[in-house]
Amino acid sequence: MTAQHSSDKAMTILYEFPLNEQVRTYLRLETLFTHQIQLTQSTTHASHISALHNLLEILDCLDRGDIKGDLLKELEQQKLHFQQLADNPYIDEVKLNKFLSQIEQIFKWLSNYPGKFGSQLRKERFIELINNRMRIPGGSCSFDLPELHRFLHQSLEKKQQQFSTWFKHFDGLYQSIKILLRLFRENASFEQVCTENAHFQYSFAKGQSAQLLRIRLPEESSVFPEVSGSKHCFNIRFLIASTDDIVASTEDHSFSLSIC
Repeated sequence: MTAQHSSDKAMTILYEFPLNEQVRTYLRLETLFTHQIQLTQSTTHASHISALHNLLEILDCLDRGDIKGDLLKELEQQKLHFQQLADNPYIDEVKLNKFLSQIEQIFKWLSNYPGKFGSQLRKERFIELINNRMRIPGGSCSFDLPELHRFLHQSLEKKQQQFSTWFKHFDGLYQSIKILLRLFRENASFEQVCTENAHFQYSFAKGQSAQLLRIRLPEESSVFPEVSGSKHCFNIRFLIASTDDIVASTEDHSFSLSIC
């Protein structure tokens, strides 16, 4: 969820909701990778401890499902799709070939990655050490993890170099998720729609499929969306958070929607 400038320069909040389990995982990993980069670029001990916690969350996320198989299948489909555009006179051939080359390189990286993503990193002694202790509330204290305390007091350059070395274990994975989510997001534009009787309902036509929903609301809006649905249809309603509870809005709301 991010604040963005819309076409009229007004600030908006962007909400994204996955429509299948694969995209749900991709969005979670994208969030974790983004946080990792931001936290490791910071200069404080607190940020670097948070970066280590975040690194462990990435490893936990990668431990679920066959992410490699799903990515390889999706990249193969995208490659075939763009190869079919080669004879289109309106397509920039140089850019297309560059993009196809990028997909091919990432495909090879994923194919050659041994075992599950992050499996090699999990075996590093320091990662095993902090994984066992940092799960404890307050477990990053110097008396619990003196080696971590020593790590934090190294020069910023050394720490960032180490974080960069760890992140290289996810390099091709990070790039493939960035590419796929960008393709999904660029697959549809935003349209202004409105709820009816406090709900917005949409049924997919036969043969129509989508990967995720993107919803934009004004930053000053007091409501936020709740989405439920399946591969056949989805429903959106808006909720209001009060100090005591969360209640459903009974008013109709106009919002921007992209079905990707």
